[in-house]
Amino acid sequence: MSEDTSPDPQPPEESAVVVAATDAPAPETLPPDPPPTDGDICEPTAPDPADALRAEFAEIAAIAAQAAQLGVTVDAAAALSQGIGADALRRSVLEALSQRAEASAVVSTAPTAPATGDSPIIRRARQRAAQKP
Repeated sequence: MSEDTSPDPQPPEESAVVVAATDAPAPETLPPDPPPTDGDICEPTAPDPADALRAEFAEIAAIAAQAAQLGVTVDAAAALSQGIGADALRRSVLEALSQRAEASAVVSTAPTAPATGDSPIIRRARQRAAQKP
């Protein structure tokens, strides 16, 4: 038996891969990224004032609709133009409802019993009874 003193041979496929990897040219530096377009910007932007006004008016309009169902009249356009916020408008609607509830409170009392003999019918009956002999 002959001894093989050569180093362990690697399979040909692996060596081909290693050779191919070492023979490849070094990658050149990548070109700079193109400037970002409007769709590529990831930085948060300030909210659009028009969107904020739309959201505010939508909330005020919802409050006005709820108030109308409860019988309170709210001018949503005037509230928005005067700068009245949704929370202040809610408070004013609740105050109007509470004032209306206080004004329509009903107090029930028991009727007082009339004193006996005070009735005109009974008085007339007694007079007639006294007149008959």
